[in-house]
Amino acid sequence: MADSKYFPSATDEALQTFENIDANIYIGSATGRSMAEESMPCECKYDSELENPNEACGDDNICINRMMFMECIVQDCPCGRLCRNRRFQLGQYSPVDVIKTEKKGFGLRALTNLPQNSFIMEYIGEVIPQSEFLRRTREYDAEGFKHYYFMTLKNDEIIDATKRGCLARFMNHSCNPNCVTQKWVIGKKMRIGIFTSRAITAGEELTFDYKFERYGAMAQRCYCGEPNCKGFIG
Repeated sequence: MADSKYFPSATDEALQTFENIDANIYIGSATGRSMAEESMPCECKYDSELENPNEACGDDNICINRMMFMECIVQDCPCGRLCRNRRFQLGQYSPVDVIKTEKKGFGLRALTNLPQNSFIMEYIGEVIPQSEFLRRTREYDAEGFKHYYFMTLKNDEIIDATKRGCLARFMNHSCNPNCVTQKWVIGKKMRIGIFTSRAITAGEELTFDYKFERYGAMAQRCYCGEPNCKGFIG
């Protein structure tokens, strides 16, 4: 398996293949609304003159909202604008670029070393209801699409990044991935983020296990090259 750090950047080329958007677009009856309650005021406290910045609802603190996969709302948080549990809201993405792999088409690569649990980016696209998802799968199949970019947001709503999305759509599947998807509640909306599941070295390709997160007309051959590769995706 070729080392992804030696592949040239293909970000400019990749950006020509879809419409890049910076927030989900809700279609039809889809709202992205979470059944969970909004975040609550946490009990975190922070003194900027005495404490590590990560104490402000960060990784070094036991923030109740962070533990429940909810982001704090700045006006309700004791740490105010120092709160570090607002990564989706502030777009605090990791540095990445798109590469062209040997067998998998485009892929996404880390540009810096990333510790475990780093936020890569939000998975963004058009949020559609189940009925529209079924219609689009037939439409894309008829149009000859080889790749699908669907990801389940809720039981009856799906994110479709096929034509409108962000660079997260270029992440490939691996049977031994280095990232995971997590569903977070921000305000009253459910959103999906991609996070590292282990420490990552600059130049590594970023991957996650599609499992049932993505959909297509048929199972596709897997080219992850891992010793535990199952041979097919889906």
